[in-house]
Amino acid sequence: MTQPIKIYFLLLFSIFYSLFTAHAQFSAGPNDTINPGVPVNLTATYGQIGVPVQISDDGVKGPFPVGFDFRFFGNVFNQFYIGANGWISFTPNPNSSGIRNTFAVPSAAPAHPKNAILGPWQDFSPAMNDTSFTVYYLTMGDSPDRVMVVMWCQVPMFSQSPIECNDSVSTFQIILHENSNIVESQIFKKASCPVTNGNKATLGLQNSTGSIGYAVPGYNATSWAADREGWTFTPTTVDTFEIAQKPYHLQPLEPADKVIYTWYKGTELIGTGQGITVSPAVTTDYIAKLNLCDGEEFIDTVTVFVIPFIPNAFTPNGDGLNDHFRIIGILPENITKFNLQIFNRWGQVVFTSSNILNDWDGTLKGELCPEGVYPWIMYYEDGKKIKVTNKGIVTLVR
Repeated sequence: MTQPIKIYFLLLFSIFYSLFTAHAQFSAGPNDTINPGVPVNLTATYGQIGVPVQISDDGVKGPFPVGFDFRFFGNVFNQFYIGANGWISFTPNPNSSGIRNTFAVPSAAPAHPKNAILGPWQDFSPAMNDTSFTVYYLTMGDSPDRVMVVMWCQVPMFSQSPIECNDSVSTFQIILHENSNIVESQIFKKASCPVTNGNKATLGLQNSTGSIGYAVPGYNATSWAADREGWTFTPTTVDTFEIAQKPYHLQPLEPADKVIYTWYKGTELIGTGQGITVSPAVTTDYIAKLNLCDGEEFIDTVTVFVIPFIPNAFTPNGDGLNDHFRIIGILPENITKFNLQIFNRWGQVVFTSSNILNDWDGTLKGELCPEGVYPWIMYYEDGKKIKVTNKGIVTLVR
């Protein structure tokens, strides 16, 4: 069934928007301020970890919870099914299991899924990689503006000759919007491989009988590839949708086994993993990089400011200026062990603390300590068992 289609091309805006949001959803963490010799745990963050779905070649899995009521072609659904070949449906579609050949929408053929979103449908094969998952889902955000995200991450195309399509992996998301009932498709990469059903794929949707369907022009069971594209299907009546191109922007769903974190100081690789521990002697910028689904990359920078000296004198006279002695360092939750001890000249401990936020006010058991030089020693241990010690002297002046 042919319906009026309105297409908006926002290419220039899309470029700027995607560049901005690619950085906004990935963070290397907040800046920090320390004294020399204090360990700092740096932790990068990116969105929420998705629920993995293990699915066979041409298989169908479900039902899974949408997380909210979603209206599709006039009917309300709160659960969905996932097809290995890049589609979701709001009804079981048992005849669709085992079907791989691309079809154009609308299609009433019994084996073609109904109440379905093809985002895009192609002969993908998540089961080709037996050691990891390639499909994930998650409900994100807060009511009434939640989204349900289903993500195919680094999913290979099926091929009888794997070598021919060895690099033909695709990453994309189908996104359901709670408040507006908009269907969105975000494609980081839809690869091309001619030996897989002539590279034909469909980006569209159809109703419960297969009598009404919509597809992005040029993407309806035709050969195509895509790189960083976004599309929306906005309901205008019960049975009509408006199709529009929108800026590319993946929802920050993290496929846990398909992310690689790396850390750099300048161009020097200094660590891998989501978090690292550093102990800079001078103020230093650290660069965190995230590689998502073997292609999409995010970059952010965090600065550790180093105060070049630990105070060697303080004046606890109640004037509000330099009344306490403390070590400047990271928040206590980033340290598993900490101890600071301050001694008088006879070796007696006048102050001890296991919390880096505590400071000494120049007293012992409520009595003022005399002016003079007080040695101190501190010990740190972080979550990775990295140990640091430091020592010095501080002069108490009254």
